[in-house]
Amino acid sequence: MGEQALFFLVKGKGLVVLAGCAHPGIVNTVKHTQKITGAEKVHAVIGGFHLVASDHETVQKTVADIKALAPDYVVPTHCTGFEAITVFQREMPNQFVLNTAGTKYAF
Repeated sequence: MGEQALFFLVKGKGLVVLAGCAHPGIVNTVKHTQKITGAEKVHAVIGGFHLVASDHETVQKTVADIKALAPDYVVPTHCTGFEAITVFQREMPNQFVLNTAGTKYAF
C-alpha cells in the first residue's frame, strides 16, 4: 500500500523495474511486476532497495534473491545503503551499475 514503482517491457530485452524506495521489498516489487506483465526476463532493476538499516542477513538474502532473478543490470540507489550497494557490486559485478546524480539510462 502506498508504494510506487514504474515498470516497462522493453522489446527484445525484458522487464525494467524502477522502484522508489521499495518499502515492501525490492524482490517483492520485481516479482509483482512479473506477475502483472507475465514477463519472466528481467532486464534491469533500478532504484532504492530500502536496505540502509537492514541487518547483514537481510542484505545477503536480498542480493541472493535478486541474483536468482538474473537481471542484466542492477542499479541500487539512495536508500539501498552503502553496505548493500557494495554487496551488490561484489556479488553481481557484471550486472552492477553505480548510479550517480545526473546519470541517464536508455533502454
